[in-house]
Amino acid sequence: METSAEFESGLANRDLAPTTADQRTWTWIDFAALWVGMAHNVLTWFMAGSLIKLGLNWWQAILIISAGNLIVLVPIILNSHQGAKYGIPFPVIARASFGVRGANIATLLRGIVGAGWFGIQVFVGSQAISLLLTTVFPRLADLNKTVIVYQGALDWVCFLGFLAANLIVLRHGMAALRRFERWAAPSVLVLAVILFVWAWRTAGGLGPLIENHQSQPIANLPSVLRTSLMSAIAFWSTLSLNASDFTRFGRSQRDQIIGQTLGMPTTMIVFSVLGVLTTSATAVIFGHIIWDAVELIKLLPSKELAVVCLLTVVMATMSVNIPANLVSASYDISNLAPRKISMWRGALITALIGTVMLPWRLVATAFNLVNLWLSTIGVFLGPVAGILIADYWWVRRCELSVPDLYKLKGVYSYWKGINPIAVVALALGVAAAYSGDFIPAFQILTDLNWLTGFAVSFVSYGLLMGSRMKRSDGVMSGSGSPKRDRME
Repeated sequence: METSAEFESGLANRDLAPTTADQRTWTWIDFAALWVGMAHNVLTWFMAGSLIKLGLNWWQAILIISAGNLIVLVPIILNSHQGAKYGIPFPVIARASFGVRGANIATLLRGIVGAGWFGIQVFVGSQAISLLLTTVFPRLADLNKTVIVYQGALDWVCFLGFLAANLIVLRHGMAALRRFERWAAPSVLVLAVILFVWAWRTAGGLGPLIENHQSQPIANLPSVLRTSLMSAIAFWSTLSLNASDFTRFGRSQRDQIIGQTLGMPTTMIVFSVLGVLTTSATAVIFGHIIWDAVELIKLLPSKELAVVCLLTVVMATMSVNIPANLVSASYDISNLAPRKISMWRGALITALIGTVMLPWRLVATAFNLVNLWLSTIGVFLGPVAGILIADYWWVRRCELSVPDLYKLKGVYSYWKGINPIAVVALALGVAAAYSGDFIPAFQILTDLNWLTGFAVSFVSYGLLMGSRMKRSDGVMSGSGSPKRDRME
């Protein structure tokens, strides 16, 4: 295998280069802990609670979340294979299907979404810090009387401070992140159990928790169920693209498969059950549904308990935000100009974009979270996942030429560095996912936007690319010989 110094200077830096053997130390326990830290986060609670707020009952919400996470686990595992096999991150993997220049299309989409998620998580953690400060020092609440861009002055200080804390942890590297995950990951589960037990006792047992508290039936239940399922899938659709950013540090395929399979769906389902039942109980306790965990903590009767819960929110939010959003988006942005943008500079750009997107507006209501943010994510990231999987598993049979991924004039150069077939497949997938907004008869396709986009792009890319490779007698395949493709 060529060294990173021998790669085309415009397509590589040390963060995008393949991992070396001594960097591959992650075991299945590390991958499971990573997912425990990412799945057990306050936004998982937000999503679970938002489904109750939108009108679903407890068992419908749990069934939707369980199905969504089992579905999205499939592309996560499939797109993790390249990372574990070749030691390369998502931005480099995307070059095989989109081209060495065209990969910027996929990484920019993923990077913007990651930056948005990063901003949302920073906002959630900063709200916990703000509430913690005003709980201990009530007079600080007066600072929020000064409002700047829809946020109070104290909330701005907490937001920027927590943003800086996330960047500081990342600055210490992936090894420090792995150590942080191992002790921070389980903390939010403790928070969820505390809130659930409190809700159970205050509401008067399990019965009130599983009652249907909606005063009016849902007007179009099938459509709401479909949209909710896509939101559950879209929640981790980002990692369905770039899980290889982490599996490239794994010791083996076995470690990444076992760790992710044990860590992701189980923890998401368990945590969501707690969120759904607790949210349902708030209708009994307060007379209306409270889907925001931080808002619920405000109403806890014990100040000491509230302080413990808020500290847990802060640690848990950082636990998920750095690996799931900051690291991934930094890789994606670095790929735009590897020679000039290191991963650290990518992180700074991510932080800026995440702030400019005004994340406090994206999660202002349950409708904004589900129908605007998560639905939009599904429309664009579903097709990208379909293209990546079709290219690697269908067209190339899991064989890549790693050196060519870093060359301007290699088998992945296509047309001026862009693969037109990938662009066409992406456009077809996005158009199909949006079709119901223009043609009422196709509304079901838009309700199922992630699945629609994934399926259309997967099939169209596989057929078109397969046909092109046959016509060129394998010249455009980029598969090369197995010996050259594998890391040496």
